Amino acid sequence: MARNQSSGAVPSGAVGGQGMGPVVVVGLVALVLNLAVTALSVAGFQLFIPFNIIGGFSFNLGLLPVVTALTVAFALWRYAGVSLGSACLAALLLFVVPVVVSFIVNYGTGVLLANLSNAMVTNASNFYGILFMKTAFSAASVLLVASFYAPALRAWPVWIALIIVWAGGDALLFFLFRNQVITRDVYQWLYPIERTLGFMVIAWQLQRPARLAA
Repeated sequence: MARNQSSGAVPSGAVGGQGMGPVVVVGLVALVLNLAVTALSVAGFQLFIPFNIIGGFSFNLGLLPVVTALTVAFALWRYAGVSLGSACLAALLLFVVPVVVSFIVNYGTGVLLANLSNAMVTNASNFYGILFMKTAFSAASVLLVASFYAPALRAWPVWIALIIVWAGGDALLFFLFRNQVITRDVYQWLYPIERTLGFMVIAWQLQRPARLAA
């Protein structure tokens, strides 16, 4: 999988000022897909299947994992030299692995909360930490799969950056919403932007080998 990475596998039009670069293209793809899911959700469509978990929590299997898988697979195909067939397999793994990881983390969280005191469970500060941890595991699972196809994504700075953007962004948006700084509608429409920034981080990392080789 890594044999094409040494050259960056970025088309000549993507770097050097010709055409739109990977960050812009992947960002636009991610934004359109995430906004489409948000618009359908706001319109009242139920885009998830709930699974009950110990402790009264539930795990929602929805379209967002599909959007993540398709967006990252597109980036790998377009900018990491991955063949179309391998990108399709990557999309499947990018969907399955984060979903499994999320289910395990949610299940573990449910078990933990079921054994904590009511005072700790109702403490909002603890929930922010749990939310950050859950999203951090999700981001790490995405990069775990993607890095198998693109060695450039094995660099630790991109892991830290993605966790800060996605996990930190999730916690921040929920904090603002819970403290009535932003409304539910604003919260819903800011979330796709936060997700898009994370995909742009991935695209930025994928284009770096080509820039270094130029």
